[in-house]
Amino acid sequence: MTQRREPNAPIRAPYALRVALAVWIVAEAAAFIAVAHFIGVVYTLLLFIGTSFIGVALIQYVGARSFRAARDYLNSGGDPSREMPNGYAVAGAVCLIVPGFVTDLIGLLLLFPPTRPLFRGLGRYLAAKAPPMRFGRRDDVIEGEVLDERDVDPEQGPRDGPGPDGPRPLP
Repeated sequence: MTQRREPNAPIRAPYALRVALAVWIVAEAAAFIAVAHFIGVVYTLLLFIGTSFIGVALIQYVGARSFRAARDYLNSGGDPSREMPNGYAVAGAVCLIVPGFVTDLIGLLLLFPPTRPLFRGLGRYLAAKAPPMRFGRRDDVIEGEVLDERDVDPEQGPRDGPGPDGPRPLP
């Protein structure tokens, strides 16, 4: 028997996602407690905040470099559905910004090129599972006519837009 959801009931995240989130939170808490036990709470908090500042600095540097590389890649005819240059480095910098030592470790692994192949399969899997992006509704069609400003009627002058001597005066 299938359960029916009330029309106004909120949509719940998939079970696997909820379990993964719970495991991540428990792992972050355990890592924080372990680091605090070894180096002390004050130094742990400083390290906690420091990695976020390093992530912000890296996202500015790596993000600008990645934007330039992506622009050059697309301008040279690269396929946008393929892996973009420096995408893993940007993801690593974002992981450093997110508070937590587990995400910091993942961010450091993503920043260094020798360890990036560990994440390539996961990245391709997530990209294949991502739903296609659609903007607006499919039935949003606006009928209209395209007017070209170069269409000039010799008797009336330009139909729309500026005339040969500049903008038209207001009526």
